[in-house]
Amino acid sequence: MGNKTKSDVCIFTIVSNNYLHYANTLFESLTKHCPQADLTLGLCDLTTDKTKCLYTNDTIPIDQLNIPNLGTFIYQYSILELNTAIKPYIFEALMSRGYKKIIYFDPDILIFSSLQGMLKLLDKHNILLTPHLTDLLDDGKAPGELQIIQAGSYNLGYIGIRNCDETLKMVRWWQRKLYKECVVDIPCNLFVDQKWMDLVPSMFDGVYINRDTSWNVAYWNLNHRALEKITHEQYKIDGDPLTFFHFSGFSIEASELSKHQNRFTKGQQGTPLRELCSLYESTLKRNGIDNFKHLPYAFSKLSDGTPVPDSARRLIRTNKEFEKFDFFDPKDCIHIHNELNRSTDNHRNGVLLTCLAQSLWQSRENLRNAFPRIKGQDSERFAEWLLNTGHKEANFSDIYLAPIRASLELMRSTEKEPPIYSRNSIINYSLQFIWKNKHRIPLKLRIALGPYVGWMFNKAKPQTQLPAKKLQPKAPKLPNSELLGINLIGYLHAESGVGEAARASLRSLKKSDLPYSLVDYRHGNISRMKESVDSHLNKAYYPINLLQVNADQTKITREVLGEGLFKNRYTIGYWYWEMPKFPEFLHFAFSQVDEVWVSTEFNRKSISEFTDKPVNIIPPAIEVNIQRPMTRQALHLPEDEFIFLHMSDVLSIPQRKNPLGVVEAFLRAFGEKPEVKVRLLIKLSNLEHQAELSESVYTAAKHDHRIQIINKYLDRNTLNNLINNCDCYVSLHRAEGFGLPLAEAMYLGKPVIATNWSGNIDFMNIENSYPVNYKLVTLEEDIGPYHRGQIWAEPDVTHASTLMNTVLVNSKASALAKQASLDIRKNYSPVKIAKTIESRAKAILGKGT
Repeated sequence: MGNKTKSDVCIFTIVSNNYLHYANTLFESLTKHCPQADLTLGLCDLTTDKTKCLYTNDTIPIDQLNIPNLGTFIYQYSILELNTAIKPYIFEALMSRGYKKIIYFDPDILIFSSLQGMLKLLDKHNILLTPHLTDLLDDGKAPGELQIIQAGSYNLGYIGIRNCDETLKMVRWWQRKLYKECVVDIPCNLFVDQKWMDLVPSMFDGVYINRDTSWNVAYWNLNHRALEKITHEQYKIDGDPLTFFHFSGFSIEASELSKHQNRFTKGQQGTPLRELCSLYESTLKRNGIDNFKHLPYAFSKLSDGTPVPDSARRLIRTNKEFEKFDFFDPKDCIHIHNELNRSTDNHRNGVLLTCLAQSLWQSRENLRNAFPRIKGQDSERFAEWLLNTGHKEANFSDIYLAPIRASLELMRSTEKEPPIYSRNSIINYSLQFIWKNKHRIPLKLRIALGPYVGWMFNKAKPQTQLPAKKLQPKAPKLPNSELLGINLIGYLHAESGVGEAARASLRSLKKSDLPYSLVDYRHGNISRMKESVDSHLNKAYYPINLLQVNADQTKITREVLGEGLFKNRYTIGYWYWEMPKFPEFLHFAFSQVDEVWVSTEFNRKSISEFTDKPVNIIPPAIEVNIQRPMTRQALHLPEDEFIFLHMSDVLSIPQRKNPLGVVEAFLRAFGEKPEVKVRLLIKLSNLEHQAELSESVYTAAKHDHRIQIINKYLDRNTLNNLINNCDCYVSLHRAEGFGLPLAEAMYLGKPVIATNWSGNIDFMNIENSYPVNYKLVTLEEDIGPYHRGQIWAEPDVTHASTLMNTVLVNSKASALAKQASLDIRKNYSPVKIAKTIESRAKAILGKGT
């Protein structure tokens, strides 16, 4: 970094390599509207041969900044946090070069008119700030005024300073604050560098808060301001020339103006906002978005190549032990791993979790709610979730999973019943005593005694045992009561498939003559819990329990709710399973129930093969209520396009739901036909937990602007309206236990294109839908709970694309859809399912056949 400057004005931005197209776009606009300024790029990354900024030769990489203990500083922050944390350090570097006026812009800003007025203000004032709000923001949409307060009063996407002693004092104070506290931690009232700036107007002299509505226009203040198009590159705000627009949270693929809000879409063609967004999109493309957006971030991995989970960064920031290590030396990585894998000391009768695993749990409210007793009985379930599916969304490499896996396996090995030994063996008495009281022994001691206990077991002489014989299940002892009724136990408020399945049972119970009670259970479920249930929750009064949780959750559900709920009651497990073989690791669940209910013949065959207990088909009741009808305009959907819809919850294993297959089929059908007015709407819940899928689906969608992604929860009425406003539902699943969204779309009279295999074939056929050809394939590796060797379907994407074309042009589609609605309403009505449940309940209690 030199000291010579061409100008007394410098404007800079900060990016990592994957955001260089934004920096190029900003700087291009600055060369037009502030040509007298030197432009400097702050690079929050390592320089590579692909680091190219077209409009400046002046780059300040992060490793040239005067930051103490740089490795720890870098790895303690996420990419967002680090890009903001280095801001005051770059300010000081530019001040030391002698610039008199220094302005920072976020890279996702576009300049539209001269900055001469801004530079004149810096002749009089030391610091220029822009407030987020200049008017009320109380329309009930997000963000509201509370969220703005939490984020900070001033938007730090822009700040201008004059080089003087007062601003140098402010910049160094700012550095001290951001050295450890540049974090997104809303509960602690911190939002990167922004929140600290709330103190600046009262602590430092010469602060000017600019309320000019043409500055820093963005989604948070646009509803206060009138946007008007003058020419292709000229706009006005409230009658004055637009100075700069802030495209925070903008995505070319999305229909929303910003991912951080639900107030604005980009609008219809021809509107000023749509034209402005189109201009920005074309400029980003011209400035290299396809070249830069997928460039790797250097500090996403340690120097040995191990990915860094976000939960590790929190530990690095707060634990002084990490200050001993050189993060840029691969030899030190083993010490970093060991510190992250250090076991917590206060777990009793559970899995020994690592510091890293506990940091993940502490960072996420949904995990804290799902596994509240992490230091005890919930540790096993949390470890299972992390090892099976959670490690992908948490970005845990195997080096961080290995100690948890070993602890879980060791704990389970000590839980196995010991062999039967001779009754007159003193050693045997001792071992049996230890075994019966093993729960009183701390896990660490059990692990330490393991080799010696094993030696004693091996030395003891077991009795010769008779071959095991298959035991017939005993009928449970029922309450001595004349009551006839069901206690429905499940995730009644969960916005997920298993939650909706429980509510489907509730719909049937409401239509039956059976009394019922509801037990809302939430343990272990990380879905959002905002579905409404229009029945009162109360205690269990009746002799039959309908336990509406998946098989793997039955044992822990009984432990959490207490055996008092199950004693002397007949418990039915309502299970969904998506594969043709019910796996051995779930067979323990048979001992937790007296009977199993399933939704389809596919499930019945899968499960009944492995148990002598009754397995009965009780389908879910299908009913789609639209209490407040919504138009396409209200849903921000085009009026003149044929809309294909697909919905998935990525927590249900995205490889099984296969949203990318739907995108591929759409592109095959219409990718070479840009004139066809069609749209593919992909609704994905919990996408934030699957970074790899998120990148893949958005990358696939970029090939066609007619592909639209909705990556957020919708309330039930909006979701039902979304299905009702589509023209065709598409599912290229590889396996389904039932296929609830397919049945709901058919209920509403929508053509359905779906894989012709697994649970959905109970209600889909060529007379009411469009089944997709497939071939069966064997899994070659474990995919979540679906283990290697299982079989599922690989849908024929070419056939699916042909069917999408067929539905678009064939008048027969409406006749099939009408038949689909009749079939679902007849065969899956709450009244019909209620009679089936009633009949079975009476048979269980000997009160009927």
